[in-house]
Amino acid sequence: MNTSKRPTLGVALAPKLAAELASHLPDSHRLDNLPVGEAMAFMAAAAQGGLAFVAVSTWKTLDTESREKIAGHESWQLLLIADQADPQALEFMATGSFLTLMTCPLDGAKIARALHQAEEVSSMYQDIFMMAREISLERELLARKNEQLAFLNQVLTRASQTLDPAVILSNSAEDLDLLLDVRSVFGVFWNAAEGQTEAELFLPENLPQARQEDWVNHLLSVAGRLCRDAIRGYQVSFLTPREGIEGDAPELDQLVTIPLSVGPEPFGTLVICSREASALGQDRLRILTSAANHLALAMRNSLEFRKTKARADHDGLTRISNRHHFDMRLREELKRHQRHQDELSLMMIDLDYFKSVNDTYGHQAGDMVLKEVGRILQKTLRESDFPARYGGEEFVVILPQTREDQAWTLAERLRAVIGQTVFRVQRKRFRVTASIGIAGVQPGALAKPESLIFKADQALYLAKASGRNMVCCSAIEETSVAH
Repeated sequence: MNTSKRPTLGVALAPKLAAELASHLPDSHRLDNLPVGEAMAFMAAAAQGGLAFVAVSTWKTLDTESREKIAGHESWQLLLIADQADPQALEFMATGSFLTLMTCPLDGAKIARALHQAEEVSSMYQDIFMMAREISLERELLARKNEQLAFLNQVLTRASQTLDPAVILSNSAEDLDLLLDVRSVFGVFWNAAEGQTEAELFLPENLPQARQEDWVNHLLSVAGRLCRDAIRGYQVSFLTPREGIEGDAPELDQLVTIPLSVGPEPFGTLVICSREASALGQDRLRILTSAANHLALAMRNSLEFRKTKARADHDGLTRISNRHHFDMRLREELKRHQRHQDELSLMMIDLDYFKSVNDTYGHQAGDMVLKEVGRILQKTLRESDFPARYGGEEFVVILPQTREDQAWTLAERLRAVIGQTVFRVQRKRFRVTASIGIAGVQPGALAKPESLIFKADQALYLAKASGRNMVCCSAIEETSVAH
């Protein structure tokens, strides 16, 4: 077959006509004259299109299917040769299948005009093809950008729907799964309080216990690299359970670590566990970074809101819950008690002769005592217990799932710790004691918050009236007096 850039094909041309056509073609074109069947096969197999010369006499003999097959090769340009005077030639041209019509006898000028016309049309088609390709690429790019904007909008919308940091991170795991195969999401955030930097770690709730320590250590090491100050302590919060959590240790090639910041310094880090981590391209990594920027703002707002709420719910001096927060929590615990038929006890604590501490050592000494008692409550009580400052030198403790006798044991321990604590003011040392009253609610019993508080207060009054520095229970007649 010919070796020109664009094949030049004769479709069953008469030998004399083929010779005449070949004699006028430029050297860059070599005519291959083939029978109809071979010509059709050649056109179908050619990697690129070319020129195909068809005589009117041949075209008339072809059936409709053959004509459609020949004309259907869009990369081939068909040129019709009127080898005989036939009015049907104009009808064939009117179908749009042919580029031009050449009459016989053929000469160089006719052939040159036909080739020039074919070249112009081919160039025009090429330009149109390139324009269509550019438009297609632009549409594809626009569609991809629209998908990216929709993805980022979903991340931002979901992150803005809550002020709970754990919920934000749990939702982010679902949202980011649209971008890459997310197995789990972890987070670590740090904050300086009272001169010390503490971290909060967020782990999936269904992470196997055997692997929690590995992830805690990894998250703390990440925080240590990004935080200016040394992490002095941490607490763990749990995210909504996610399906498919595996008990693997942190593998660096499967982790995407993205610092979160609102301003010049990072305040936390998002750690995404994914098998695609090492294969992320620049495009997805850029989108991921944009999503992290949205999450950073939402997380900063949620953490600040939680701090503000904590300040509103906590006593400014002792750093434990205040009276308002206690009232709300007591109502919640009573509802839970009635729903689950659990035991519930309430402890009221009053510091004995506290006025004399203020009168003798000053109000700063009194504040120091109150702070220390708040610290003792936090340190001595169980995690499920709820201490609060009730007012002045009075404290209260809600004890869920606790009988009065169990509460009495815990109160005795508290009373002993408070009484053994030595306070120092201006080289003077002193101690304080506490009287404690306890009231409980039996499983199935209906009780109002005011009734339980009243019973605990009555028990406290009994302890103070009986000599102070003791624990009294509302349902136990015997009292224990410390000597």
